[in-house]
Formats: sequence, C-alpha cells, structure tokens
Amino acid sequence: MPEQTLDGCRRCSLHGVCANQDAPRRDAALRRLGVSRGTLPVGRALFHAGQNLDALFALRSGSIKEVLTRPGGSESVVHVSVAGEVVGIASLAGRPSRTSAVAVTATRYCRIPLAAVAAVSNETPGVAHELMRMLAEKMSSAQEFVSSLIEQDAVSRVAAFVLDMSTRLERAGFNGDRFRLGFSRRDIASYLGMTMETVSRAFTELNRRRILDVRAKDLALLRIGDLRLLADAATT
Repeated sequence: MPEQTLDGCRRCSLHGVCANQDAPRRDAALRRLGVSRGTLPVGRALFHAGQNLDALFALRSGSIKEVLTRPGGSESVVHVSVAGEVVGIASLAGRPSRTSAVAVTATRYCRIPLAAVAAVSNETPGVAHELMRMLAEKMSSAQEFVSSLIEQDAVSRVAAFVLDMSTRLERAGFNGDRFRLGFSRRDIASYLGMTMETVSRAFTELNRRRILDVRAKDLALLRIGDLRLLADAATT
C-alpha cells in the first residue's frame, strides 16, 4: 500500500485557518500567513524538546511521533500524527516544547508561522475560532483514546489503536479500511505502554482471527464490527 498523501489543502486540519470562508480580504490574509513547505527524511526531527516553537506544522504526507525523554533518560512515544493533522499545537501555550517530533516515514509538511497566525486571527475572528475548534477537537480525541485503553487487555489495546488510526485517516479523506501503518511495533508498544513482543502477538492474534489482514506494516480491516467490539471491551 502506498504512503498516504493529501491531494489538496481542503483535507488538511488547518484548511479553516488558511482559507477561512468568512475572512474579509481573504487573499491578502493568505499571503500574510507566509506558508512554506518542507520535507523530512525518516528519523529527522521536526523540532526538539526544549525548543521554543514559532510555527504550526500541517502534515501533507507521512507520520510523526512525539517523544518524551524521562528523567532517567528513557524515551516514551506520547503522541502520533498522520497526514492531514497538525503538529506543534502546544506551541500556542507559549512554552518550550516538552517533546521531540520525529519523522517515522518520509514526511512532507506546511509550516505556518505563529506570528502570522496571530496577526490574521486579530483581524479575522473566524480564524481564531477555527484554532480554538481545532485545539478542542484534538484534546477531545486524545482523551477519548486514552480512556478507551483503561483496563483493556493487549489485543483490545492494539485493536483500539488500529481503529483510532483508521478513524483519523478517514477524517482526512483517506481509505480507513486499507492503509500502511508507518509506526513500528516498538513505537506502538511505547505509545500503548506495552512490550514490543506483546504488540506483535496481538497483531498475530488479530490476523489469526481474520479481523485484520496484517502484512508487515500494511493493514486491511476485514471485520470492522468485531474490531470495534474488541476496542470497546474492558477486561473484568
């Protein structure tokens, strides 16, 4: 399966910021945003922990993991992002980033300077409203996913992760039934608080039950109803 790539800006989470339909002098506002594009090879960081971010990053293709370094030096994956989503929203709080954002697949992105976003937001209430809506949606989605993992067994946790990825890709206009999962088993294990071996066994079990067709990182959701039942099931 090919890597997911946005066909155009309309599918991007920041579309409402860059092209707000209620904005007066919209063309002038778009020019003032100063959007630029960039690429990241696998393993390269979009930004590092401790860095003061001065921009939002909209992913056009690829996948990003945000890594938190613990006091003892160990690292944990605390968030993952896919094409169509925005990285660096925490920069709106005005504090240094607590995480490093690293490309797990070749990634293309748009960079939108925060200063330009703030200037356009002051002139255009619709842009400020869109930023608030986007932030609230991101927080709500994260809370729902974390709450879905409470008291779940390993297979259910992996099922919930796959279902979450499927939903997020569909939201961006991609095929949520068949896709390439850019994240490694190690990354998924860190994100879900499991061991890599347990994650691998869970994928093997989902494949054995024919709920998923698992071919390395390529996934096909064969019985999405059963996948949802597993994702919603808590151990007793």
